Amino acid sequence: MKKIFQDKSGSALALTMFILAGMLIVAMSGSTVILLGLKAGGIQAQSTKAYYRAEAGIERILWELNENSLVLPETSLDEPMIEESLAEGNYKIYYTNFDPIIFTSVGEFQQTKRSVQIRL
Repeated sequence: MKKIFQDKSGSALALTMFILAGMLIVAMSGSTVILLGLKAGGIQAQSTKAYYRAEAGIERILWELNENSLVLPETSLDEPMIEESLAEGNYKIYYTNFDPIIFTSVGEFQQTKRSVQIRL
């Protein structure tokens, strides 16, 4: 009987190395996609928390206007009217326009900022 793989020493090793290299490339690209998804989810969570802080600022200015009869300045302000720190973040309320009255609340959480405006 004639041997088929007579002069092919090491071909099984080369074939195994190519298969393993292909599996490694597929695994690395899959892990990159997963890591990018996790990072995007974390950024979305920070953005949502910053948005809710901005909403809290708008609720605060509405409460101040209704309950405490807050007196508004005659011109808009470049500095915040109200600034309050919350757990791991804060909000700042700006009086941005006087006709119509516009308030802008900027919420911050870690490195993310979101803003909300209200017209009265």
